[in-house]
This record gives sequence, structure tokens and C-alpha cells, in this order.
Amino acid sequence: MTTAEKDACLVATLLRYLNNQRLPKLFAIKARLDLGERLDPQDLRYLHEGAQGGLWVRHLCERHPDLTAICSRITALYKEITERALQNEELAH
Repeated sequence: MTTAEKDACLVATLLRYLNNQRLPKLFAIKARLDLGERLDPQDLRYLHEGAQGGLWVRHLCERHPDLTAICSRITALYKEITERALQNEELAH
């Protein structure tokens, strides 16, 4: 299998994972935060794991500029979530 074929498989897997697992969970967390809830330990772990996983995705995006828009939007979603989580924590204390 060539590098291009491996990358194509990785991209397809990444997009399927984002659509079916990562994004629905992120949107659910964001919706709860928008209602004023705070992150629980599972949410924190999930966000941490996603940030760690984002490191290899960044390298994939560098090789495939067509993924840049998707990666940028997901990064912006993480930023929104963390900013809202901080606001909710500050309001709770």
C-alpha cells in the first residue's frame, strides 16, 4: 500500500469518526455548557483525549490541505467549549 493510499484510508476513517462519534459528543457537551452546566470529569477526559489525538490529525492536515477547513472548525469548536466551560466555572465560584 502506498503512502497516498494509506493517507486516503486515514482521511476516510477520520471523517467517519468525526461524523459518527467525536462531533456528536462535542456538540452535546457544548449544548450542556450553553445551558450553564459545568464540565464533569468524563467531559474533561474526553476533551483531553481529543486534544491529544489532534496532534496526529494536524500532521495529516498538513499533507492534505483540503482538510484544513474541517480541522480549523473543529479547533474553533474546542475553543468555544473551553471558553464556555471557563465562564461557567467562574460563575459557579
